[in-house]
This record gives sequence, structure tokens and C-alpha cells, in this order.
Amino acid sequence: MTIDSVMIIILSLIIISLLFIMYVMYVRIKQLLAEVEGLTSRMEVTGSEVEQLTRSMEEYKMMKI
Repeated sequence: MTIDSVMIIILSLIIISLLFIMYVMYVRIKQLLAEVEGLTSRMEVTGSEVEQLTRSMEEYKMMKI
């Protein structure tokens, strides 16, 4: 084996390992995006929920006085 063939094999292995790392990172990013979507849907507050919360706070203030 010449030095050229050894270098080609080494560089090929490096490229394959880098492609694998990129795939693992892609899968992890997709998982994180799914988690963010789930958290966003739980954190969304509709207008009616805000109005109900405001009414409840006003009622609480009236009862306390």
C-alpha cells in the first residue's frame, strides 16, 4: 500500500464519521424542536383565558376589601 491509498482510506473514514455526527445532531435538533413545540402549546394563553384571569383578580380584590 502506498501513502496515497492510506491517506484516501483515512480521509474516507473521517468523512464517514463526520456524516454520522451530522446525522446524530440532526436527530437531536428534531427532538428539541418537538419539545419546544410542546412547551409553546402549553404556554399559549388565549384572549378568553386572559379575560377570565382578569375577572378573577378583580373579584379577589373586591372580596379582600
